[in-house]
Amino acid sequence: MTDDLVFRVPPLQNPITAESIREMLAWRPRRMCLRADNWEALHPPSAGYSNWTLVLPFYETFRNAFQLMCHANSSGLVRARNQRCMAFLNDANDKPETLARVRQWLESVGRFVAIRDCLAMSFALDYEREGGDPTRPQTTVGSLRSCAKTYGSAPTAANLTAAADLARACLDFLGTVTCYELVDCVIGMPPSNPETPYNLAAGLASEVAQAWQREDLSGAVATTRKRPGAKELPLAKKLEALQGTLRVDAEAVRDRVILLIDDLYQSGVSMNYVAMELLAAGATTVFGLACEKTCRNDDNLGGSR
Repeated sequence: MTDDLVFRVPPLQNPITAESIREMLAWRPRRMCLRADNWEALHPPSAGYSNWTLVLPFYETFRNAFQLMCHANSSGLVRARNQRCMAFLNDANDKPETLARVRQWLESVGRFVAIRDCLAMSFALDYEREGGDPTRPQTTVGSLRSCAKTYGSAPTAANLTAAADLARACLDFLGTVTCYELVDCVIGMPPSNPETPYNLAAGLASEVAQAWQREDLSGAVATTRKRPGAKELPLAKKLEALQGTLRVDAEAVRDRVILLIDDLYQSGVSMNYVAMELLAAGATTVFGLACEKTCRNDDNLGGSR
């Protein structure tokens, strides 16, 4: 089978509602770095079967990444038991290139943290701490984000240098995980305080959009009033606090495939809420990319992976 004969399946983007965001918070697992978490994805034929199988920890994110990026002759990823998903590799026994393609795809996406949420795809460049273990040292990405954050102040030269390094890391990701090529514009997550002097997410979006030759539409989403920070609210209250705090320019985002960038992904409530508003305003698909994934999913208020 050649690439020219492979049917390109469009990305699946389900509607996002407040209820689906609440349901998302109960999913387990919520994130996985295939390399760091030592996930065994490829399995040779077992007794009575003729196909190799690809088994992944969850359907969300992995389905679209596989369908858009790995053009191998397979059954396509389907949901399996225990929230996992799997694909039968139809000709892997006869064609070594099929296994080679899948292994290449696993190597590419396995470097990064796949996130399970309501967006079409969500990845983070790395965990905050090595291997997602809060007892281990900061990762390079985690250290860069700490240096890039201004915490309400005007940015210094050191902040901007670290932000530029993070933007380059985002571009490395986009050059590796090529299923994001469908994106036609970039939006930085709006800040919780509209008066903040520097929004790292918008700065990243601007640099990525320029280098990646996409339109920067960060100005199409604005925070209309200050809301409490993530660590100040239990999850049950966070979505309620977000509602009604954004203004989206529907004309600007209508029919667009959007990359939504943030520097930090904790529970995902904020990013999924913004994606919900973008889809409601007419965007067709929202892909997410965060620099750093925290070791927990609960904004440090008690929870799990």
